[in-house]
Amino acid sequence: MKRCYRVFRLFSCSLAFIAVGVAAHAGTGADTEPADWLPHDMLLELRNLPKRYSCNDLWYKFRDVLLEIGARPNMQILTYRCESALGPSARSPRVHLQFETPRALASPQSGEPDISAINRTIRLAAGQPHSLDGADCELLKQMKETLVASLHLRVLDSNLECSAPRNAGHPFSVSIQALVPGEKGARHAALHK
Repeated sequence: MKRCYRVFRLFSCSLAFIAVGVAAHAGTGADTEPADWLPHDMLLELRNLPKRYSCNDLWYKFRDVLLEIGARPNMQILTYRCESALGPSARSPRVHLQFETPRALASPQSGEPDISAINRTIRLAAGQPHSLDGADCELLKQMKETLVASLHLRVLDSNLECSAPRNAGHPFSVSIQALVPGEKGARHAALHK
């Protein structure tokens, strides 16, 4: 019995040691990778949205989605054809985006990389980010078809059947995988806006 107890204690101590080592390894940013900033310049044409968005609404929604998917905060967003005076044609606005996202470095380079980045699963839905609301299903669907597709982000899951009745059990959403700045990268981006 004593022998079993000693083996059990040894095994328990070994597991505790391994757990501490894994936690310390995760805390050092070992899951991050060196990256630099990749610039993007794109003009997105949105078509027949179910409601008119003000130019400010579009600016905030695109800004928040870009930040969520790892874009550097120093982005430029210009919105066109969203003025209320345009009537029904304001439901097909244009959004010009100039921004930067992390790009993993293919091979180690001399010197320190611009940032460290991490692959992360990001869920976009009503309230995620905050500016998206329950009436933004079609807008998010078109963001997926234009912005997300242009960035070649991997779509993990998508529930964007916008014509289907919505209820609390089946909200619209899209989950994507994106390379986003790690903690050090986020601080660096904030300092160099």
